[in-house]
Amino acid sequence: MDSKLCIYCGLREATTKDHVPPKSFFAKPRPSNLITVPSCDECNANYGKDDERIRNIITSIDTTEVHPMVKGKIDQKRNRSFGRPKGRSNFDHLISSIKMINRYSANGDYLGSAPAFNLDQIIVDKFLERMVRALLFKEKKIEYTKLDVKWKMSPTEKDLSVMTNEIKNFLFSRSVKEIGNGTFAYIGYFIEGKSNSLWLMNFYEGIEFMVLAESIITHGNHS
Repeated sequence: MDSKLCIYCGLREATTKDHVPPKSFFAKPRPSNLITVPSCDECNANYGKDDERIRNIITSIDTTEVHPMVKGKIDQKRNRSFGRPKGRSNFDHLISSIKMINRYSANGDYLGSAPAFNLDQIIVDKFLERMVRALLFKEKKIEYTKLDVKWKMSPTEKDLSVMTNEIKNFLFSRSVKEIGNGTFAYIGYFIEGKSNSLWLMNFYEGIEFMVLAESIITHGNHS
């Protein structure tokens, strides 16, 4: 049963549906199993303001630009959006998100500097919290609860190679759920009956986030 209240704020009536990830992440024809969750108009509009900016960054990374959903499809829609009146600010945001980083080989040899996108941004924080709240509702029917959401990039193959078998077995203990031929895939790890959860979220088979959500306990609330 859908919630009568918005799952994002828990205050206002859920008068609309929010698509998670946003529909703009998918090329037409869009998959039939898009995730929708109950939302109020205000939260939906507030999140929607950043949809294009998040999509622009995620689809401009070298590991995602080659994905069949992006190449010749989403990238064209992204580039056309820069020509719209409000598109200039989105383009400026994309450029301002680039920073120079030092690159190293697998053996630790310095390979020089190169441009990369800085994902340590408030809009990325908001986006991943939105994803967590939506997936908690979809998978466990957990409605609004106070959460502390933290994220980092998912472990690389190098990181996995030094992990204990116990940790690796835990990470591979759940099945992957996919939407749109690799456009979005996720794995959720839960404590039954709790909001505390760990998520691996992969976009365009090229970038993956590890997101931890912990309940903020308040008087009378032990979710």
